[in-house]
Amino acid sequence: MTAAVRAGIEGADYVALSPTFSTASKDDAGEGHGLAMLSAVRAAVSLPLVAIGGITPDNVGDVIAAGADGVAVISAVVGQDDVTAAARDLRSRIAAAKAGKR
Repeated sequence: MTAAVRAGIEGADYVALSPTFSTASKDDAGEGHGLAMLSAVRAAVSLPLVAIGGITPDNVGDVIAAGADGVAVISAVVGQDDVTAAARDLRSRIAAAKAGKR
């Protein structure tokens, strides 16, 4: 978390928590930091916060509720048969979470 705070002090435009959850997209990503760490980073920085790693349609609402302003995904979209539908579904779930309607 100190890296996120330092990034803000040094003029970063945003911070990212990676991996938020464990992910199969990168073998060397390590274990996920989890929602508690995401919330702690949110409390520590005012910069936009992006969650990366292990984000799925099933957990994206919790990720937004924990304080992420946005997400970066790979398999949640490109790993699906219909990437357009997957992207739309994810976008809809993010919008609902931001509106408080998870």
